[in-house]
Amino acid sequence: MKNEAPVSAVDSLQALGISRIEESVYRLLLRYPGSATSEISQRLGAGRHSVRTALSGLERHGLVSQSPSPQPLYFPVAPDVAMEALILRRQADLEQARTLAERLMTDFHEGRRAQPPGLVEIVSGTEAVHSRFEHLQRGAKRLVQVLDTPPYAGPGGTPNKVELEALARGVEYRGIYDKAALEAAPGTIDAVARYVAAGEQARFLTALPLKLATIDREFGYVPLTVSQPDIAQFMVVRPCSLLDALLYIFDTLWASATPIASGPGRPGQHDHDGDFAAHDGRLLNLLATGMTDQAIARHLGLSYRTARRRVAALMDALGAESRFQAGVRASRNGWL
Repeated sequence: MKNEAPVSAVDSLQALGISRIEESVYRLLLRYPGSATSEISQRLGAGRHSVRTALSGLERHGLVSQSPSPQPLYFPVAPDVAMEALILRRQADLEQARTLAERLMTDFHEGRRAQPPGLVEIVSGTEAVHSRFEHLQRGAKRLVQVLDTPPYAGPGGTPNKVELEALARGVEYRGIYDKAALEAAPGTIDAVARYVAAGEQARFLTALPLKLATIDREFGYVPLTVSQPDIAQFMVVRPCSLLDALLYIFDTLWASATPIASGPGRPGQHDHDGDFAAHDGRLLNLLATGMTDQAIARHLGLSYRTARRRVAALMDALGAESRFQAGVRASRNGWL
């Protein structure tokens, strides 16, 4: 058996629907036009039945013609003419296949809609991420839990009106804010105070590992990656081991976070030269978060000097030598 070099797709007519034996017969007729079946069979070393079958196929493809005689002779059609016709025919077949594929995709999508949704849904685009979170909150029945840390879709401190609506209809909210979130903008503390006054349970930590929201402990809403620098892509996570892990993270952080008070401290706690208001619970909360005097002044709309004086008065009232110690003693005294 002699070795033959492999025939590439470029050197073969099989891509146009021509079989190997048909191509062999056509190539032979290009060299020996006007050959009879017996001659073709002898030159190719192929059986006459195979040759006759190949000639019939070539005639259907428009590659050969035969003379009208008792023993017909076969002539090849010029390759440029024959190939162009085959190419056009194959293009028509491909268009039909594309149309069929589109119909099949319609069936595929209908089948996907009929099946239960996947465990993870990807939401892309800042507006889509924000809109999906609002939709999830509106669907909440019992509990929404949030880890609040930058970045945000809009300016920091922008009120979450959907939360206020949900709180009004009895949905419980638990929010943990990190220091960066509370320092993000002067309106942040005011926004949190509104949520707490409306019923949110709010706490803070120095830093949070990620943004997160859980809805009724049945859905999670989290960035696609922990290191994501924006909110362009989020995941909706349905019940699975990943959701269990997210709930565990929230529960662990909640247990170690410091509560944020909704209003003033206890009446008559302390009044230093009339400058420190005993009912100013906001100052106490800001101090407990570890904010600098500059950040506190910005949040309270005070001058830096006045803020420093009020902080000093509060620490003196608590007998604290550091902000951390002040937070501990305020919590122990029930001021937070």
